[in-house]
Amino acid sequence: MINIVAKITPKAALFDDCKGRLQSILAATRAEPGCNRFELFASKEQRCLFLVEQFESQAALDDHYAQPYTKAVFAFYENALAEPVEVEKVEVC
Repeated sequence: MINIVAKITPKAALFDDCKGRLQSILAATRAEPGCNRFELFASKEQRCLFLVEQFESQAALDDHYAQPYTKAVFAFYENALAEPVEVEKVEVC
């Protein structure tokens, strides 16, 4: 099992656009084989977005990254982010 928390910090002017793009891939990602959890959260200040993800295996995560809609979000990130995405793989305590 792979558990991920990703912190996404868009440029302030692009926060809503980034949030909308991520919201648009939630359902498709959740329907992917091997995806157990894919949820989007926003900080109270509307500065950062957080994806909380769980995939059955590295292969399932790799398949997610290979999807056209995921690649489109990653391409958007290239010019939209104020900071690089912080990805943490976490474990249940």
